[in-house]
Amino acid sequence: MNIKEVARQAGVSVATVSRVLNHPELVQPETKTRVLSVMEALHYTPNWFARGLNLGKTRTIALLVSNIERGTDRDLFAGVETVALKKGYATFLCNTHGSAAAEADGLRMVQDRKADGVLLCAPLADLSGLHSAGIPCVSIGRPRDALTENCCYINCEEGAFRMTRHLLSLGHRRLVFLLDRSDPEDLRQVAAGCRRAVLEWGGGADGRVLLTENSIQGGFVAAERLLQSGPPPDALLCDSDELAFGVLKAARDRGVSIPEELGLACLTDSPLCTIVTPALTSLEQPARRLGMVAARMLFDLLENEEFSAGVPQEIILQPKLKIRRSCGNRAHISELFDE
Repeated sequence: MNIKEVARQAGVSVATVSRVLNHPELVQPETKTRVLSVMEALHYTPNWFARGLNLGKTRTIALLVSNIERGTDRDLFAGVETVALKKGYATFLCNTHGSAAAEADGLRMVQDRKADGVLLCAPLADLSGLHSAGIPCVSIGRPRDALTENCCYINCEEGAFRMTRHLLSLGHRRLVFLLDRSDPEDLRQVAAGCRRAVLEWGGGADGRVLLTENSIQGGFVAAERLLQSGPPPDALLCDSDELAFGVLKAARDRGVSIPEELGLACLTDSPLCTIVTPALTSLEQPARRLGMVAARMLFDLLENEEFSAGVPQEIILQPKLKIRRSCGNRAHISELFDE
């Protein structure tokens, strides 16, 4: 089945069918409906790859992430893919494991495969090769210096600040921030937010950072070490829900009651946070929406010359607190809080 047969049965020109596929906003609604109905009846699927080659495009984009096993990176990919598929694009994924060498290999692969654009969760990567090849790029992460690339990110520093402030408001004064050692940029932002909250609070509040592997086992080992060396903290703020699950197990094994003896909160959220006892206070990271926003920015660069020639844009998404029992609230609060 080809486009000519679709045009014949719909009673329109081949050019009209092409417009329905590429620029549906330019086609009259009734005409578009008729063409789409014929395409569905004939089970017609456009050969996007062949069409792309004719236009000098591969109709692929690349996404480089540091750890696809992390829930936020999986959600990010899902958001990117949702937008890409609607545009008729495939997304190939490169998992760098936080390695600078793997990032460089991934960027070379992008150029070798002639991807039309790149979404990059590596704000310190060398993008000179992409620039030389004319490949548009959107950075997913806060720029450290001047804004030189289009970028979007979740305000992790503000989220950590608000969660730390919430723990302090409940009376916790000796805080430990249990953070993932594998992502230096995320670590820098989260630690800055935690420390800022402690400094602004004053009043004898103290907080220290403890680095560990981002896993249930990493949380368990770190909590064991903290609980057997005194004095123990009043509260633990974990970088992820996985770390918090490890803390829960260590506390249960040692007979430490949460939240009566140890407050607990984490900076990511998952359905499991509501299932464990006590339910975990967490931070909702809009990672899927971030992926969609980043992909739309990239397609703006690919499709809109004015946008690509303009001043780099920065879009910031805010996380939201989900207040539950684990940090010492007097009552269970299941609804979403956005301060």
